[in-house]
Amino acid sequence: MEWFSYIADIIGIGGAIFALFAWIQSFQLRKEIAREQRRQHKKITVVLQHGSEDLELPVELRRAELTRAEVLGRLGMIPMKTKGQRFALDYLHTPAFLHQINQISESDEDAILTIPCKSEEFTQFDMGMQRGSR
Repeated sequence: MEWFSYIADIIGIGGAIFALFAWIQSFQLRKEIAREQRRQHKKITVVLQHGSEDLELPVELRRAELTRAEVLGRLGMIPMKTKGQRFALDYLHTPAFLHQINQISESDEDAILTIPCKSEEFTQFDMGMQRGSR
């Protein structure tokens, strides 16, 4: 029966070591999740830019919301000079646009999504919104 006591002691020690390892892993995982949540809540500003003029969308996106569809939806909310017209921005159909979204999605800091526009693209929007120069 003495060997049964040794086996129980070994199982107890093994269980304690396993529990300590699991606790350490859980702590590290919790820290990583908190860091990722902070990263996903960073603000992304969307700016339409033509030369030195820019038009900043009034509501920032969180990094977690940064998708092509969300950007297009937010752009669609900007009032147009011609009522009922849909906006047209050539840059949105380029690989550079998707690359810029991916690059911002993978970064850790607040960022600005800059959408370069031609003159006619920039002036299609009703500029009653925030307008500035950079």
